[in-house]
Amino acid sequence: MTRSLGEALSLLADKGEFNLANSISRGIEKESLRVSKDNSISNSDHPLALGSALTNKYITTDFSEALLELITPKHSSIENVLKNLDEICKFVVKKTPEIIWPSSIPCKIDDEKKIRLADYGTSNSGLLKTLYRSGLSYRYGSMMQTVSGIHYNFSFDDSFFEDIRGEEDLQSFKNKSYLSLIRNFRRNAWMVLYLFGSSPVVPKTFITDRNNFLDELNEEDLFLEYATCLRMSELGYMSKAQDNLYIAYNTIDEYLSDLKNALTKEHPRYAQVGLSEKNRRIQINTSIIQIENEYYSSIRPKRITPTGERPINVLKNKGIDYVEIRALDNNSFLPTGIDEDTSYFLEAYLISCFFDEDKKSTRNEIEELLLNWENVVKQGRDPNLKLLKNKEEISIKKAGMQVIEKIRRIFDHMPDSMNDYSKRVLKSLEIQEKKLNDSSLTPSGKIIQELRGNSKSWEELNLELAHKHSDELKKKELDLDYLIKEAKESLSKFEKLEAADEEEFDLYLEKFVNDI
Repeated sequence: MTRSLGEALSLLADKGEFNLANSISRGIEKESLRVSKDNSISNSDHPLALGSALTNKYITTDFSEALLELITPKHSSIENVLKNLDEICKFVVKKTPEIIWPSSIPCKIDDEKKIRLADYGTSNSGLLKTLYRSGLSYRYGSMMQTVSGIHYNFSFDDSFFEDIRGEEDLQSFKNKSYLSLIRNFRRNAWMVLYLFGSSPVVPKTFITDRNNFLDELNEEDLFLEYATCLRMSELGYMSKAQDNLYIAYNTIDEYLSDLKNALTKEHPRYAQVGLSEKNRRIQINTSIIQIENEYYSSIRPKRITPTGERPINVLKNKGIDYVEIRALDNNSFLPTGIDEDTSYFLEAYLISCFFDEDKKSTRNEIEELLLNWENVVKQGRDPNLKLLKNKEEISIKKAGMQVIEKIRRIFDHMPDSMNDYSKRVLKSLEIQEKKLNDSSLTPSGKIIQELRGNSKSWEELNLELAHKHSDELKKKELDLDYLIKEAKESLSKFEKLEAADEEEFDLYLEKFVNDI
């Protein structure tokens, strides 16, 4: 069971002077779309100067060949991880002849067929990655998969857990602690959408012939007056096929059982799609999700998975090692999509969730938090919006202030050794408090003001911001030598993989599917 703040601090104090901030590691994964000079999605190959998308540890691709994914390793400070992200982003804008789209919602894409699946070559691991993306295109459509975002990975060092676990087995204590953090995070995950959502608008081409709930903003774009994060609506990364999973994260065994059910239970519509088309395999399986990563959630328990292994098996055998927060949009107004104030709030919120009450989730609570999520996605900046909290209505402003006050109280208890980290947290809390008082200060609010106030389209705003961000990144004095080296080495690794003598892909795929 996660210990209370008082108990944990008392145990840590017995060990001598400590600094919780020194026990935290974080890493960032940022997705960004490459856009050609005619302002449409790039149809070109992943740039050779960036290395191999399969083997470069810093720069890969996500769903499409045009959707970059930039990955920092874990870092011991927020400043260092953001500097690392700066370096990767600068390297990309220097080595890519195209525009790097700054927002989570994509550019105008007139023809969904122009969206190329990411190509990872002919090795078995590469073919599996492309097949998974093929399955996504048949399940959700390629347009939805051009949506991008930021994933924030967060963990405490084992030494921190050792100091507060008492007599309990270390990994068992870590599993329980991280799952408690996840449950508490989800209870107010809507805060991340309200404070940092940057996708209240979509171009009309994004909708194509899909049913939608949007209003017309101008000749080219659709929006909702008070929307915060349409990326996390059913138009983006939400799945009706997953709506009835109600994964509670109460225990590691329950979570893995729920995940296994999603990985193995056939979904009628995906079964109708079938495994093959014209003698070509088009999806990994016909289950609710093809692989673990297809489960869409605001936060997930994770452990690094060695090549060739399944995440569900690694979690079962070795346990949770970090959490991945998946609710962050790219902030359109920032060169790298994220800044220090965002990171300090997010980490302070995660710390408060860790020390908060260890309370199991119920089906009713999950239904309530999913409803709050949907309402904030679509109406978060409506000052009259009411959320549900234990079946009682509460204004969004009051609910948000309660979260911020809880974080403040926790950081008031922190020792002097945490002063620098705590000051930055408190600075961020002041900024977030202003957003709760005035929704026009949120990224989504600023976007609506920019488009309306200056009679701009979504495309015009993003092109303007893309050029501005590129110029800012290029001016920064940063060391890029290690990225040049990694790009070259990744191409050599890729060539070796391509030349390796491997078993037939069908056999490899069969083993992968059955390895649960």
